[in-house]
Amino acid sequence: MWISAIYERELRMSRLVLALIVILSAAVPSSAKDPKFNVDFNVGWGGCYRPMEWTPVEIGIAAKLKKPFGGTVTISAQQDDLTQMTVNHNFVLTPDLPLRLPLVTKFAFAASDCNLQIRDERGRTRWHYKYELWDYGSTSQKLKAVGKDDLLIGLIGRRVFGLAQLPNNTRCQSSGTNGQVYLKQKLPRSLPWDWTGYQSLDLLVLYDPDWDLINNNQGDAIARWVSNGGKLLVVLGNRHLSDGHPIAKLLPVKLGKLKHMVLDAATVNQWGCNAAEGTKIDYRPMKSKPATRIYNTSAFGSAEALFAAGFVGFGQVGVLAFDPSALKVRQPEYAARFWSRRFETLLGSSDSRAGRRTIKFKEGGYSGSDNYQYDYETGLAERGSNAVLEHLLSIKELRPLSIWWVIGLLTLLAILLGPVDYLVLKRLDRQPMTWLTSAACIILFTAGAYYGVQAIRAGEIQLRVVSVIDGVEGDRNAWSTTYAGLFAPDSDDYKLENLQSDQWWSGVAPVGSYLNSYNTDFGGRNIYCLQHDGANLPYSLPINIWSMQCLLCESTTGTLPITATIEQSTGKTVVRITNLSEHPIARGYVRFDGNMVMDFAGVSAKGTEQFTGRPRKRNDWDYFHSSNYDDSIYYDESGYSNTSFAQARNTAYFARGTLRRSRAIETYLKYGAAVVCVEYNQPPVSFSVKDRKCKTDHVQMVRLVVFPK
Repeated sequence: MWISAIYERELRMSRLVLALIVILSAAVPSSAKDPKFNVDFNVGWGGCYRPMEWTPVEIGIAAKLKKPFGGTVTISAQQDDLTQMTVNHNFVLTPDLPLRLPLVTKFAFAASDCNLQIRDERGRTRWHYKYELWDYGSTSQKLKAVGKDDLLIGLIGRRVFGLAQLPNNTRCQSSGTNGQVYLKQKLPRSLPWDWTGYQSLDLLVLYDPDWDLINNNQGDAIARWVSNGGKLLVVLGNRHLSDGHPIAKLLPVKLGKLKHMVLDAATVNQWGCNAAEGTKIDYRPMKSKPATRIYNTSAFGSAEALFAAGFVGFGQVGVLAFDPSALKVRQPEYAARFWSRRFETLLGSSDSRAGRRTIKFKEGGYSGSDNYQYDYETGLAERGSNAVLEHLLSIKELRPLSIWWVIGLLTLLAILLGPVDYLVLKRLDRQPMTWLTSAACIILFTAGAYYGVQAIRAGEIQLRVVSVIDGVEGDRNAWSTTYAGLFAPDSDDYKLENLQSDQWWSGVAPVGSYLNSYNTDFGGRNIYCLQHDGANLPYSLPINIWSMQCLLCESTTGTLPITATIEQSTGKTVVRITNLSEHPIARGYVRFDGNMVMDFAGVSAKGTEQFTGRPRKRNDWDYFHSSNYDDSIYYDESGYSNTSFAQARNTAYFARGTLRRSRAIETYLKYGAAVVCVEYNQPPVSFSVKDRKCKTDHVQMVRLVVFPK
């Protein structure tokens, strides 16, 4: 009887638990049973991306809803070997109206997957999916890593006049090494809305697109990208580009009304084409805008220029005043010759400097093998970033304890547990108490080791910063790149405050010269960001005890803290520096073309100084960004810096986030400009850690491109 009663009671309990599970399952929404969202996910430029650099991500969301849905879309992926970045973006979905979200994030080489989630306003997950990015068993990957010696060209608009076959008849040339040319097309509506979405491109071509489909946000994003060192070619056609369009404002020339012209065969052949007859073309006359710097114009037999290229901030913009598809060529490969000459004007010529990529005509295209499917060679930007990170990490709290301390403490413990314990207890005639004294010694040593290490590592939070601010004389846009390292004396979730509304933050970590997909061991650090139009701001930085989280911030900034004028005459150079900052300039120099450098002393806060001297030859920039660059000048055998950062500060000019502008400065120097470089010691940091008092260390470098009189 009692067995039957127990069985009936257990049966009733099982039925009750089962009923509760059914009720709870019905109350919780299940995306598997009732999928409400249709989501499209596109990465990169036609699937191409540069590892550890900003990459566009387009997310399309559609759903059958009866009322608007407000929620958050979350992208989470490994951005480098150490850090996983999670990007959150708030959105509102209107019933029966699809939504397209143009976002930007970073992907590590051989990042295996990307997690995508949609949550409602209460934080409940309504949809999620893990997109596989890397499949070792497949020869084609969803993401194609573009190598350091490869060229990535973005195309918006028409794909005519041999552009489709361009990769088959050209190659990339970099430091004497040949690479592949990738040309990837996007529709105007798919253009990124943020300048970071174009960072992986070497060149963007706008070939007579429907200008009305490129909105102001997209146009402004292209303009900001060009200002930061991007290169743009605009090909005009029959579609009208109004003067008020953001792209028209970006051009270094003002466009006139449409005209007609007949080009004879000889003139057409000068453009790289093999034409048998003359061609009638429609073109837009071009006139240089005031205060613009045009460095190349091509008329080729006509009274007016048909091609012009000029500087725009740290970038370069070329304008082709007519549609080249009107030209008649005998063989299609001559169209590739035409395009390679136009692109090379903007990209520059290749030399011995690592990382400078250009395009060359080669019938049959690149014939090498694809070396980047499972192996990836990093470039100069990563080497420069490693040197900056070495400075940030060079604090005593992060150095490992000497092995001799460990050996000494273990030896002392062995002596106490052995002969000392035996002799003392024997003298006291208490040898049976050895179990108690041994346990006490072990406990004391354990507590001593813990609190001893804590005392050595303890201290206030440290915020170490290296920043580079660049500007061009007469340009309203200045750019800032900031490397920050936050050392945590205890494990916690840290938050930054006083951030600017247009900053782009990400994690950054040291990387090796070669990455291999089979040997990749991703770390577990995280950074959580909120991305809205024009910014990616961190709201959560979980940092473990006695470790440092390194961050990279890129943004525009206000006016530069210096102004400068340079006058050159026979035998001497006069430099006048005005320091607009509340903090003194520690040191500085002026660089001219040909590696001619003139050093000058510091300038007091709010002061003006005039320096006179003769520039002297100094090859430090060439050495730092040449293929002969050797990390050993910064690291000794123990792995620590043997050169102070003040001596090696030039490496920050060739790190990730600054390299593109440094290349632009080198081009400026070739056309007669000079660059004034100054360094501030310990200026205030523009941001802080919320509710925390930090010990700060800030090295700030400022560069101003000046045009000597």
